[in-house]
Amino acid sequence: MDVMVEAQRIMQVEKLLREREIYYEVTVNDTAVVSHSPHRARSPMGIIQRPRSPIKRAMDWKDFYPLHVIYNFMDFLEVQFPSTCTVSCIGKSVEGRDIKMLKISNSDASNTAVWLDGAIHSREWISTSVVTYIADHLARNFDELPGSITNKDWYFVPIVNPDGYHHTHILDRMWRKNRARVGNNITGVDLNRNFSHFWGRGAGECSSGDPYHINYRGTEPFSEPESAAVKDLILYSGTPFKIFLTFHSYSEVISFPWCYTADPCMDYVTLLEGGTIMAKAIYETNGRMYKVGNFKDLMYYACGTSIDWSYGVARIPFSYLVELRSKEHRFLLPKEQILDCCREVLNGIKALAQFVDTKKCLNHAVISKRKSTM
Repeated sequence: MDVMVEAQRIMQVEKLLREREIYYEVTVNDTAVVSHSPHRARSPMGIIQRPRSPIKRAMDWKDFYPLHVIYNFMDFLEVQFPSTCTVSCIGKSVEGRDIKMLKISNSDASNTAVWLDGAIHSREWISTSVVTYIADHLARNFDELPGSITNKDWYFVPIVNPDGYHHTHILDRMWRKNRARVGNNITGVDLNRNFSHFWGRGAGECSSGDPYHINYRGTEPFSEPESAAVKDLILYSGTPFKIFLTFHSYSEVISFPWCYTADPCMDYVTLLEGGTIMAKAIYETNGRMYKVGNFKDLMYYACGTSIDWSYGVARIPFSYLVELRSKEHRFLLPKEQILDCCREVLNGIKALAQFVDTKKCLNHAVISKRKSTM
C-alpha cells in the first residue's frame, strides 16, 4: 500500500515503523512532483511510503545485522534446505518478539543433540554472528560433513534476547539485559543470572537483587520468558542433549562449570580436555589464543548462569561458555574481524564434536571391559 504522511510528521512515522520492525521505503519525498494520476493522492507537503517484503538472502558476515535480517536468514535456510532445516519459535520475549530457533538434523532417531545460543547479553553482537555462521556452514554442507557432525541434531538460537538486541541496534549499543520493567521503568534482567542453579546467591558481580544493577537476577529463577524458553525446550523436548554452547564476548576464553564456586565440577578433567581441543583448533586456524578453564578461575563468581544450569540441572555433560573476541576492542569488534572469529570457532566446534564421540566410545569400551571381568 501507499501511505501519505504530512511533512512535519515524517521523522515521527519513520521512528514508529522502525521500532515496530515494519519494513518500508520512501518512494516520493515531495508528492507535488507526482503525476496527476487519479490513482495517486497528492500534496505539496507529504511523502509516500510503501512497505516492502523482508530481504530473503544469505548473509556475508562482513557486517553486524539487525534482528529482522537474522530471522530472515534463518527462514531462508529452511526454504533452501527443507530436508534438514526447521525453524520454530520457542517462546516470546518480554515485549512480545519471537525467540526463533533453527534445528539442523538428518532426523536419525539415534542422534544426540547440540545446543548453541548467542546474544543472551544483547550488546555481544559477535556471538550472533558466530552462531549464524556455524548454522550456515552446517546447512550448506551437511551431506559432506563427517559423522561426528551428522550424527547429532543441532539447535541454534542466535538471539536469546531479541528485545535487548533490537534495542542495541536502534538506541543504546551497550544495553546488556532484557527489557523487563519494574513499575514504569525498563530496568531489564540479566538473563545469565536468571537460571535456577544457585540462583540468588552472592551479590554484585555474582548476582544482584537491585533492578538497576547490570547483573540484576530477576525476582525468581526463570522469571523471564527468554530464559524460561531455553529451559522448556531443553528439559521438555525429549532430546538427549550432550553439548551445550553459549557464546559471549569479549574475553577470549573457553570456560565450563562452575561459575558459582571455585570448586571443580565432577567432570573437570574431561571438560578441560574438550576445551583444550577447541582452543587448539582455534589456534591452528588463526593463531588466536583462547584460555581454557572453569569459569570462576578465568573470570569471576556468577550465580544463576546458563552453563551451571545446563550442567547441574539439565545434566548436559559438555557445557561450555565461550567468550569470543576481542580483548582489544571489547564489545565493539571491528567488522573486519567477524569472519576470522567465525571460522576459528567453527573449527573449534568441529573438533569438540569429534572429541565428544571419542569420549563416548572410550566410555563404552570401559563399561564393556568391566562387564567382561564380572
